[in-house]
Amino acid sequence: MNRKQWTCLALTLLLGALSLIVGAVVLIDPFEIYHQATVFTPPIANGTQIYSNAGIAKSYEYDSVVIGSSMTENFRPSQLDSLLGGRFVKLCVNAGTPYNHRQMMDMAFGTHDVRRVLYGLDVEALTYFYTQPKCEMPDYLYDGNLFNDVQYWFNQSVLARYIPACLRTLGTHDENQRDTMYTWGDPDVYTYGAQAALAGITFSSTPVEQGDARTQTPVLSQASKLNVEHNILSIIEAHPETEFIIFFPPYSLARWYEFYSWGTLHYHLNQKEALIDILLGYDNVQIYDFQACADIITNLDLYIDAGHYGPQINGEMAEAISRNEHRVTGLAQAQENDGLLCALVDQIVQAGSWPDTFVY
Repeated sequence: MNRKQWTCLALTLLLGALSLIVGAVVLIDPFEIYHQATVFTPPIANGTQIYSNAGIAKSYEYDSVVIGSSMTENFRPSQLDSLLGGRFVKLCVNAGTPYNHRQMMDMAFGTHDVRRVLYGLDVEALTYFYTQPKCEMPDYLYDGNLFNDVQYWFNQSVLARYIPACLRTLGTHDENQRDTMYTWGDPDVYTYGAQAALAGITFSSTPVEQGDARTQTPVLSQASKLNVEHNILSIIEAHPETEFIIFFPPYSLARWYEFYSWGTLHYHLNQKEALIDILLGYDNVQIYDFQACADIITNLDLYIDAGHYGPQINGEMAEAISRNEHRVTGLAQAQENDGLLCALVDQIVQAGSWPDTFVY
């Protein structure tokens, strides 16, 4: 065999091997970028969320989406289907920023006719820079450029870890995965209660300066304004036919006390009220505020830390939304809710500890 023949053979073998690798990734497709898995259980987990979301958004059948942070991960799409109508999937981003949430919505609207968006908004999220993601995102999975998928085809983890994991579950596709994906909060794994919820919190009866005081007319800061305009209002305005159900999640009162101790309580409430005032002007937006549900936020047995509630609360919020409970239809209503929050925080400050009982 001469040098030319050897070169041709080597190139043929190389191209063949590369084609086999690409074919295997596209055929098995662990992150469902090209088609939804039907004969194995894909590796959808919190650790793979930013990869799995791309495939869910592109390949799943749905007309409604859940958007938000870990506060939304324990929703059950099948329950939402039954209560609100449609077919839901979760496109949550744990600790995500509004920029991440916009990415998820752009992907959903770019591939499906979206009927409804259930969006959990965290008050702290508005403080992020409007183009700041949670972490470096695999943008090659989110764009429409097939050629840069080479980063998926020849990814070491995909080839060595995730494809073998898929093959090990061949024939055992989990039909309930739409509900169970990204969920957490199992009481056999997580500790609930006052000890967990109050861990690391130091109480004091010394008044804390709150910086920007609440004003009669709430106004967005420049950072919040950029986030709202670029990541929230732009997509609401671009899709007037879509119903946006935006809710503010019920962190425990311990988290609101933390905001107080950091001097940001009134600032966060001011920004929340300013956003609500703006959103009330859109006919395709419904707003729900669960943050002043005193029976929930003062019951630390429902929480694994100061902010995170268990799946039971997600289920109760879904029920409440279906009954139109805790819906905000005017700014005064939101301000009344926030006034109750401040009054409850004041009871902690006056006691210098977590009170045995709250008055509300």
